[in-house]
Amino acid sequence: MNSSVLTKEHPPGGFERFQALTRVLSIWFERVGLAALATIILASVIDALGTKIFHWPLPGSTEITGVLQVLAIAGGLAISKVAGSQISIDVLVNILPKRGKAGLEIFSALLGLGLFVVIGWQVYLYSIGIWHSGTRTFLLGIPLFPFALWVALCCVPMLMVLVIDLINSVLKAVK
Repeated sequence: MNSSVLTKEHPPGGFERFQALTRVLSIWFERVGLAALATIILASVIDALGTKIFHWPLPGSTEITGVLQVLAIAGGLAISKVAGSQISIDVLVNILPKRGKAGLEIFSALLGLGLFVVIGWQVYLYSIGIWHSGTRTFLLGIPLFPFALWVALCCVPMLMVLVIDLINSVLKAVK
């Protein structure tokens, strides 16, 4: 997703706007994840200092860390794909001809789309189930449904990234 395409001389078309929206959305989800990560660090420091200096650990620090990890990990899904931080097996792909590579990329994008549609939908259904059951953490009583709902919501920018990958792969195969 090249930002140099988005200049005033060449107004962006629909696909370029979709790419820009996907990038912005992915960055915002990443920022929520980074804020959660910073909060985990702060809670750990407070817990360690409270334990060592005041002999009073932060109550529920493991619960806080656990639920915030969900925010941090899920928030970074799409931006890691945008940044190209995902794992690929280049040794196998490099021996294929150009059409074979394009076909494999299309298959991979379709597989990813299917996977994240299923994951997003199932986690959404799970979040509704734990909302109705009132499931909470043991010590602090933190409701768990918002965190499951966050995971489902984080599948949206990931799906957008995979749609972009699919379109780019199809365009590459056609050329």
